[in-house]
Amino acid sequence: MERVLSYSILEIKKKKFMRDLFTSLIAFTAYAVLVYLVSFNLAKTGDLQDIPRNFLMLIPYLILVLSSYSLNQEFSNHTDKVIFTGVFTRSEVLASKLLSLIFTSLISFLFYEVLEVITGSFEVKLIIPHLLTFIIYSFVISSFILMVSTMTSNFIVTGVIGYVLYFDLILALFSNALESTNSELMRKVIPELPFYIANTGFVRGSYSLHQGLVMLMWGLLFFVISCVIINKKAI
Repeated sequence: MERVLSYSILEIKKKKFMRDLFTSLIAFTAYAVLVYLVSFNLAKTGDLQDIPRNFLMLIPYLILVLSSYSLNQEFSNHTDKVIFTGVFTRSEVLASKLLSLIFTSLISFLFYEVLEVITGSFEVKLIIPHLLTFIIYSFVISSFILMVSTMTSNFIVTGVIGYVLYFDLILALFSNALESTNSELMRKVIPELPFYIANTGFVRGSYSLHQGLVMLMWGLLFFVISCVIINKKAI
């Protein structure tokens, strides 16, 4: 575990990693404020609480992009042979990248809570639910994206697959299926899929205990599959 933490700290300390993370979060904050100002001045419907809400809506895209880039950069830069044949095992490298991605969610969480404090929507009792939601979401999405990355070794393909399976299109399909299907099996299976649970719970700001456990089990499965694939991959 100490080796994994050491490597993840090296990942986090990369100047590009931190620069991209904070640049994105500052840009998201500016966007959320701009949307509020436009709504307030033009439609007279703006609410200060819309600022953290709009900021939150953008975080899944940040996690998707950073997760897709994390491992695929090694393949595109041809540094995969270096990191996967060095002193760290391949599984340790994947675990360290996963930890560094979870770290991005913690920084995002801090930005979100600061915005809630500034806009007067902060509630102490929601800190832990929000924190757990950020961690669970980033763990599952990052594990899935790492799994896809080990298969494709391509940033764009990985990003497209992640977007299709976790964002608007799949949510619309699942929602329509739940409303129109008469199949009890479908009604039971769909709510247990991470592709359905992930963003619906994240945008709401919390997962139920059952949803949280289901998400963690899926995330663990994705990560184990990632380790199996990368250890068998010819590099």
